[in-house]
Amino acid sequence: MVCMQDMKKESCSQTTFDLLFYEMKQAMMKNAHPQDNVTVGSMIQEDLYNVLAAMLRQEEEYECHDYLEFDDTKIDETCRTKMTEWVFQVVDCTRLQRETASVSMSYLDRFMCTSSPTAKKARLDRKEYQLVVLTTLYIATKIFEPFAMDASLVSKLSRGVHSEEEIIALEYEILVALQWKVNGKLTSPLHYCISPSA
Repeated sequence: MVCMQDMKKESCSQTTFDLLFYEMKQAMMKNAHPQDNVTVGSMIQEDLYNVLAAMLRQEEEYECHDYLEFDDTKIDETCRTKMTEWVFQVVDCTRLQRETASVSMSYLDRFMCTSSPTAKKARLDRKEYQLVVLTTLYIATKIFEPFAMDASLVSKLSRGVHSEEEIIALEYEILVALQWKVNGKLTSPLHYCISPSA
């Protein structure tokens, strides 16, 4: 399958876009019921182009930079890796969807690239970075899980280092810094569109 990154206007040839479109169309036709073929065939081209165009726009809007390389950061790859492993461990232990952990880390990375005062502080202080990680997990859970994780539970996950009030206050700051763009590029909605039986 062709990478979405290759489809950006500056580096995308019409051939690449057409190849991806063809693969998606074939997958959708394969999964359609015979009685649906007329509907799928007539709507598929416009729908797929709209989906791909929307994904490309989102990719640009949700892009972030490598904050680990900023001059003013004390957060390194090891620290981020440990926090990522911890987020996945929490998600696995609580039987949340693993995609929620990925979304949480996306929020973290995007927030850490902003000019928010807390993001700047978190790049210099690992305790503050931990608070950001906890809060992005809290946000992702509220959005993508069938039940919301209570802020008091998230505070307990930090073993009392961070209060419920800190988490709730930072939640709003993160959402504002991300411009409330919290439904980013996920491949699963497209996957379900192409392969509804999955």
